[in-house]
Amino acid sequence: MTLLTAASVAQTNTERWKAPLFAAVAAAVVALLMALLQGVPVLGGLLGIAIGAAPIVGYDFARGALGQNWRPVIAGLIGHIFFIIGVVLPGVFTEDFGFVVVGLVVSLLTAILWPIVVGAMSPNQSIGKLLLASIIGLILGYIVAFIAAGQNPTSWPTIAAILFWAVWGASVGWALSAWSK
Repeated sequence: MTLLTAASVAQTNTERWKAPLFAAVAAAVVALLMALLQGVPVLGGLLGIAIGAAPIVGYDFARGALGQNWRPVIAGLIGHIFFIIGVVLPGVFTEDFGFVVVGLVVSLLTAILWPIVVGAMSPNQSIGKLLLASIIGLILGYIVAFIAAGQNPTSWPTIAAILFWAVWGASVGWALSAWSK
């Protein structure tokens, strides 16, 4: 084994735990900014789209390739368009139940659209594996968000949303790192 091969193997092994961590932190920071700027419609919407690119930026940062390929980052932004529709559309409903139902449907659409677009735009990622990781992240994110919210879902909506996106980002970041071709 040459020195260069050993260095690349060591880099690959260390990025396996760094990528989910950096992806989770990037998604949590964007979600925190989105929660803090909730009253500003345009910035909140743009940050909602930026959550789609946060795991990819975290993954690129973990492997030291930040800024080398912008196609997956742009795909992450495009893939999160349904999230903005999910934020705007529930304003039509006046009851909380309508908000929850529309939010769940839009979250599922986002979890399906995001991996398709990102997988199609990045040559070293599999659409099916990203889809699986996104759905797992969605389920785990909802579990963590409901645990954080407790019995009263309106008590900690900001913390629950930040934890939801951090868990989703970590799941997708892990898939980007572990299952890259």
